[in-house]
Amino acid sequence: MNKYLLPSIFLCISFWACSKKETYSEKEIFDKSFTHLGQVKLAIDSVSNFDFTEFQVVLEEGVELLLVMNRVNFSFDFYDLETGEMVKRTAIVKDEKFPIRALYGFFYHNSDSIFLFNQMQLNGISLLNGKGDVITQFSPQKVDRSSPQEMMKSLVNHYSRADNMTVYEAGNLYFSDMSLNGFLSSDEHMKAFRPAVKVDLVNNEVTQIDKITVPDFYHGKVWPMGLGNYSRIRQGDLWIYSWSALDSLLIFDNDWNHLKSVNAKSEFAKPLKYSAGSGAPKDIEIRERVSQTTYSSLLYDAYRDVYYRFVTIGREMEDSDLEEQFPQVKNEFSIIVLDKDFTILIEKRFPGKIHKPYKSFVGKKGLYLSRTNSFYEGLSEDEVVLDIYRFD
Repeated sequence: MNKYLLPSIFLCISFWACSKKETYSEKEIFDKSFTHLGQVKLAIDSVSNFDFTEFQVVLEEGVELLLVMNRVNFSFDFYDLETGEMVKRTAIVKDEKFPIRALYGFFYHNSDSIFLFNQMQLNGISLLNGKGDVITQFSPQKVDRSSPQEMMKSLVNHYSRADNMTVYEAGNLYFSDMSLNGFLSSDEHMKAFRPAVKVDLVNNEVTQIDKITVPDFYHGKVWPMGLGNYSRIRQGDLWIYSWSALDSLLIFDNDWNHLKSVNAKSEFAKPLKYSAGSGAPKDIEIRERVSQTTYSSLLYDAYRDVYYRFVTIGREMEDSDLEEQFPQVKNEFSIIVLDKDFTILIEKRFPGKIHKPYKSFVGKKGLYLSRTNSFYEGLSEDEVVLDIYRFD
């Protein structure tokens, strides 16, 4: 296994956010703290999808690439972030010995070691080489099949997305679990739920990290399921969590001990008000979803040594929201910039209906924001337009 899991330079990226009330032009919003460096455009061919959700920024031979997992074509597509050109496409080889179900999530460790993850479970984790061949698979999870209820408890609804990436370190994979059991529905469920999961690939074991729990802030109330979302990143020896409803960031050390909670509150934040956790009438549920200011992705910029915390800014509900599946993507959003010591430097507001904040990522040039919002008038299925902003 060491043959494929050699240390390498990689960049883990995350993303997500949106929202707001008044209307601002882009020129008014981006002042000297964010410099617009221009755009890069990724050409999308007939066997690709412009609205990709699984991606990672990687370095190969010193070249910075955006690696996209192409579900349509069952391949890995590599885009040069300097030119926007697709420079390589690696087919994921289908092998009867190591069957792969529908593509879900991945983690690029180096040019010859890429992990593929199945949805809802930890079994069937595939390790691919640079040619797209499956080298081996891991199935460390014990599934209780004694009843449908027990089987549900055995499933792991892991993120494995760019805004909450599964991380490989020293023979272990670290997953973020979202549970399938409605952990925000009661104090009992909140106290029992463990969001962090470790998979030991050497010993073929799965461990829930007992030290990572649902923050005390959530206890004593019933919340809508969406407020259980969180973004987790790995930075140096720290694990850093940003919960959707929590103004603070939670900082843990290498051994998952809680070091501190730091203020990372948005200037647009207001007390959250919800009439019910679930089962509310549709109009109330949507109004509360679009009107609340909440937090989404947390990204680290290694080139400028700052953190970006994305904020979905609440707004008044529109009649058309009742017909939309995800009306909150219309909202304006902001980005809180924090320095390496988690001191807030600035918060900048962005217009809605242009970018898709949770498809943002960091590169050498700066912060990349994707113009793939479904309400963006200039949306094209033939290309992905990325705005590049540098924080000065």
